[in-house]
Amino acid sequence: MAPTGGPVSVAGARLVDVSPYGMMIESPVPMKEDSVLQFRLAVEGRKTDVSARVACCTARAGTRHAYGVGLEFVELPSDLREQIRDVLSADVRIEATG
Repeated sequence: MAPTGGPVSVAGARLVDVSPYGMMIESPVPMKEDSVLQFRLAVEGRKTDVSARVACCTARAGTRHAYGVGLEFVELPSDLREQIRDVLSADVRIEATG
């Protein structure tokens, strides 16, 4: 993933990677592992509220205030998961706010 822009973006953090099962973001603040965060995903104009569990959070090497946060989507509807897979393979924009 490019550091800015690309087919997927997330509000309030830099998106590092994304898949139909979760995403890795870079956050300016640490997040507690196993906490569940709420996001609104927009996939091709379809907005869906989803939850993501913090699977891991580690300080980024060489930076003072950056954390790599691995997020696992929780109970994502299977049709939305498939739509994300299709959109990523077609390089279309997905947005998440949370």
